[in-house]
Amino acid sequence: MAAVRGQVLVALGACLALAVLQSVAATTYTVGGSTGWTIPTSNTKLYSDWVKSTTFKLGDVLVFKFTTNVHNVYRVSKADYDKCVTTSALEKYLTGPATITLNSTGHHYYICAVPGHCSAGQKVSIKVSTAAAPGSSPSPAPASGPATSVSSPAPGSSKPSAKTPTSSASAPGTSGSKSDASHSASSAAAIFMAILFGFARLFL
Repeated sequence: MAAVRGQVLVALGACLALAVLQSVAATTYTVGGSTGWTIPTSNTKLYSDWVKSTTFKLGDVLVFKFTTNVHNVYRVSKADYDKCVTTSALEKYLTGPATITLNSTGHHYYICAVPGHCSAGQKVSIKVSTAAAPGSSPSPAPASGPATSVSSPAPGSSKPSAKTPTSSASAPGTSGSKSDASHSASSAAAIFMAILFGFARLFL
């Protein structure tokens, strides 16, 4: 009986350790790097170039750094992204900086809905994978408050969005284009093993 109880507790410990492992492996990215979220001035492909060297994974956080009432962030469908249509937004973030957690795989499309901004290149397509980000030396992301999303209509439109999400994470308080949420993946693995070993010693 004691052995069975110990096995159950070890299993629970493993689940806890996996949760810790996932949380510390998440990465925060400032969209556009040091440029932030704005109208590209010299390179209209700024944001498409920015995503090329990065593999985004579940749990990663995007920080759209912009001035409130000057820019905004709308998540839209691919068709609306391609044509810069703002009347059927899936999500709206009107207060900068906006912090968005990537909680589903596949493509996520974001545009600025201020008239003329999207067509000028202020748009980004993010592909989310379940795989870990490629080995690199990430730098920290800038401080930001929680993103605010509302159901107000797009500029020049009376149609409200179908969904009004709330953000679930905020960026760490340092500067740069991206950061580890806490420790490296190797540190997370060590934490996982320590928790698992501790449960095994206590209850087996």
